[in-house]
Amino acid sequence: MQHEKALELAAAAPTWGRSAAFGGSWCNQMGSTMDLVVRGTAVTGSYESLSRSEAPPVVGEVIGYTIGDLISFMVLWEGSITAWVGQMIDEDTETPKIRTLWHMVTEVPDADEPKYLWVSTYSGADEFERLPPWDTLDSEGRPTGGEAPE
Repeated sequence: MQHEKALELAAAAPTWGRSAAFGGSWCNQMGSTMDLVVRGTAVTGSYESLSRSEAPPVVGEVIGYTIGDLISFMVLWEGSITAWVGQMIDEDTETPKIRTLWHMVTEVPDADEPKYLWVSTYSGADEFERLPPWDTLDSEGRPTGGEAPE
């Protein structure tokens, strides 16, 4: 499907009034963590990747957007960029999750681009879980302290 057609379908879909609380700390299935702050629809924060074997974690800056229970964010690494898109599920439980698909592109020397451009694109899926403590969030999505939900 072309992006333009998908965008047309999305624009015709109903909008859900409530925004999900994406602010706070999250961990994925690989043990990588991210801390997100939400102001309006803008998402900022930091991401610490633990996926490199026997190497120290790599930390990158998060920038992105959110609307309703949808989120998109990316991280600039040294020599690559990763972009995630996804949706929060179970937001009304004590274990909310963000299910995402991601694409990472790596730098390819110009001379090698005709042969290796698409070889430098990786894709996958991540599921993030909110980390305790189960902080309450202020109007900008920042943790304010608190106990786990009952």
